[in-house]
Amino acid sequence: MYSKSLFPKITEYFPNRKASCLRNILLLVQCLLFKETINLNRLKGCVNAILSKKNEVNSNYKRLIRIFDNHSRSNLWIELLRFGFQILRLKTDYLIIDGTKWKHGKKWYHYQVLSLVYKGVAIPIYWENINKQGISSFKERKKILDKACKYFDIAGKTLLADREYIGVEWFNCLKEKGIEFNIRIRRNIYVDAINEADGRSYQEMIDKVLRSKLADKAVGKIIELEGIKLHFVVIKNPKNDPKDPVILLLSTHLNKCAKTIGLSYLLRYKIEHCFKHLKSNGFRLEQINLRTMTRCRLLMAITVFAYVLSINEGLKNYKKVPLNANRKKQEKRVSVFRKGIDIIMAVCADLRQFHLYIYEVYIDKLPKYRYSFLVDV
Repeated sequence: MYSKSLFPKITEYFPNRKASCLRNILLLVQCLLFKETINLNRLKGCVNAILSKKNEVNSNYKRLIRIFDNHSRSNLWIELLRFGFQILRLKTDYLIIDGTKWKHGKKWYHYQVLSLVYKGVAIPIYWENINKQGISSFKERKKILDKACKYFDIAGKTLLADREYIGVEWFNCLKEKGIEFNIRIRRNIYVDAINEADGRSYQEMIDKVLRSKLADKAVGKIIELEGIKLHFVVIKNPKNDPKDPVILLLSTHLNKCAKTIGLSYLLRYKIEHCFKHLKSNGFRLEQINLRTMTRCRLLMAITVFAYVLSINEGLKNYKKVPLNANRKKQEKRVSVFRKGIDIIMAVCADLRQFHLYIYEVYIDKLPKYRYSFLVDV
């Protein structure tokens, strides 16, 4: 049975927040899980069911809005992320950086997102909205990295990134922060540096991979790019794209074999699944319509927290989920994210049950709160 003595144990992990603030945050998280949208106007209708009350719908909307009126300029957003990562006891070797963008009215939203890979799932740890349609600049990427390093211990991790995230200045920035990387590069770039290094030429390496009958054939060699020693790797594209039959990579892992580097890069595609769940197949992030960047940042953090709860629940016994009947696609019948939401909603009909769920599944098993911004991700 739910006990009023349990909620204060949740608030211990948020020592700078009043109990009313935490109740409203958890109310909003449960609304997100229940309705699967970040649109506050659509969420207001389920507040009464979760609270087991009969308030005016407009008062429910004002209650949700007050969260952002009162806390969008505080550090509540990072406290929520930190709590979520304590829930998962995050340990990972890989980070991913990528962008997702959409247009709402006349305004462009373009989130550059830094994620970690946890048990094969990408989870955002930091993001910035660069408010433009085009690709990110070096200064914008560096700002994200600087802010992420302020809150999280990411030195020693390996960053996976697509062809947008290249450039000697960017590579040096990563090395200065102690971050390894496996980054995809465009065709016909850095060719002179590759050909000047000992071993096969740029084209000979590509031809060797394409001639092989092995699906994961990879070759590599050490090159020097403006004073930086890197491992250049060519591996077959698993997507069998005739326009892009190989994946070209630059890596700081000089002693790892080409195949290991190539296969680890494929984890980068996990962030596309994450974007899908945050957007069209989940929380409808494209419906965000808050006035300021700080409000959007807090809503994004609350959404990521709901996502973390779903992922953590979905990963339990996920190996037992049967595969799809379509043999050509070796995919599970339900995603980790979808499985997690279904389970949480089945056991949490109202806010009291949600509090009890948070306590029994997480709080009771967590170590004491650590008064530090640093989380070993």
